[in-house]
Amino acid sequence: MIVETAFNKEVNMKIILMLFMFITLLSSPVWSWDFSKHAVSLDEIMSGGPPKDGIPALMNPGYVSGKDADFMREDEQVMGVYLNGVARAFPTRILSWHELVNDKFGDLPVLVSW
Repeated sequence: MIVETAFNKEVNMKIILMLFMFITLLSSPVWSWDFSKHAVSLDEIMSGGPPKDGIPALMNPGYVSGKDADFMREDEQVMGVYLNGVARAFPTRILSWHELVNDKFGDLPVLVSW
C-alpha cells in the first residue's frame, strides 16, 4: 500500500510539470529554424556588448555610512539587503556597471546580483 503524502504530491506535480515543459519545448518551432538562411552576410554580424569577463564584479567592497555618502543623490535608488544583522545599500547606479558584488554578511559569503 502506497501512502500519498503532501511530499509525494509535490514531487508528482514537479515531474508532470517537467514533462509538460519538455514536450512543449520539443514541439517548439525553435527546433525547425534554418540558420543557413539569412538576409545579412555572416561576416557582417558582429558581437555586441562587453567581452567575456568585461563587466568586473566588485570583490570585498568598501562601505561608508549614509551620512558620509555624499556621492549619492537624494532620489537615487538602491538595492537593500539585510542579512545576519547586517544592513547594506547597493546603489543601482554602481550595480549597473558591475552587476555582481561578492560580499560577506557576518561570516556568510553572499553574491549580490543585479
